Amino acid sequence: MSTPDPNIRLSNAQRESLIGLLHTATEEGRIDLDEFAERSKQVYEAKTYGDVERLLADLPEDDRALAVPKRPKTVADVPNLVPDPEHSRVRREGDWTVPARISVEPKHSPVTLDCRHADFAAGDIEIALDLYHSPFKLILPRNASAVDDGVRLQGGKVNNGCQQAAVGPRFHLTGRTHWGRITVRYERRFLWWRW
Repeated sequence: MSTPDPNIRLSNAQRESLIGLLHTATEEGRIDLDEFAERSKQVYEAKTYGDVERLLADLPEDDRALAVPKRPKTVADVPNLVPDPEHSRVRREGDWTVPARISVEPKHSPVTLDCRHADFAAGDIEIALDLYHSPFKLILPRNASAVDDGVRLQGGKVNNGCQQAAVGPRFHLTGRTHWGRITVRYERRFLWWRW
């Protein structure tokens, strides 16, 4: 990947990618925790790539490219994801492709969809829920948002902390819950821990 023009403004996804590179450098012992904290602060304050270029100058050349998540070109290439467990636990995380439509129908089973490192098949993603005594958790990257207006509650609750419009993918939650709990949140951070 070629080095971006130093005059181009950074996106939120690029800032998060740079923080990830600094985190990796910390884990490898290339920079210490104080340097990580100072450089991270400077990344969040930076406006253009030129503002952060010097923060990467002493890292190996492979780490300098901005790793912005790629999106598949066609929705047809991505299969529908249908986790419908009974008395089980489902957790989808890491590098995976989020299809344009997801159907979730668990019975007495917690389901977690961690989209922080995922690719997205579409800009608008519909999640059709039918929760029966099951908690559902959706973890989004910082550039994504979620709307839960289409969820009908029969007991349970919805806790959506990602409603503000963002430039990235937008999730639309529909369906119903039978004493199920829906949680939509962003990644939590403390120093170098992420969850």
